[in-house]
Amino acid sequence: MAILRRVMIIVGAILALVGCSALPEVPQPETIRHGIGWIKRQFSTCENSSCPQSTQKTLAVVEFPRTPPSTSVPPKVEPNPPSKEVTSEEVVERTIRFEFGKALPTAAGLKAILELLPLAIKATRIELIGRTDDVGQKAYNDRLARKRAEHVRDWLVMQGIHAPIEVRAEGMCCYLDPSHTEVARRHNRRVEVRLVHRVTRRDVVSNSKGVQ
Repeated sequence: MAILRRVMIIVGAILALVGCSALPEVPQPETIRHGIGWIKRQFSTCENSSCPQSTQKTLAVVEFPRTPPSTSVPPKVEPNPPSKEVTSEEVVERTIRFEFGKALPTAAGLKAILELLPLAIKATRIELIGRTDDVGQKAYNDRLARKRAEHVRDWLVMQGIHAPIEVRAEGMCCYLDPSHTEVARRHNRRVEVRLVHRVTRRDVVSNSKGVQ
């Protein structure tokens, strides 16, 4: 029995070998290679054999003209010339008329005094010069001329004017109208007022080109 079993195993192995050699050979499937092509206006995957062939296109290279470097020299900017403050004096003159033989202003003189105040507030120095007409003695007229100038000074001080006030007087002198008429005498009975104002302005120093 053991021998028969071995014979049957050997026979089975031989039949198995013969059957395998008789089977038809199955061909191996081809490896499909895929690519990417421009299909229907978009990129899609496709088999290499069915992908549309791309056409060679040449791009035109356009060179823009180069701007040559500027050789012009930029204009030289002159610095602003320095400036300095210059102080000068400006003189405003007024005349105040007075009554005959008195140190009291006339109606026109009183109006002139009132108009004098805004100018006197801004003044840095005030000069008052008293005058008389040609009637009477010189000594009397000198005293009267001073009283007239002092009258204007005292009024300015009462109004709060702090600028220095210089008083000068001389009667029977320096007539505005030298004729011996009453009209001329009314003009000569007066106090001359000189208001000195300090004016500051900026003066531009000239540069080499003479610009001011």
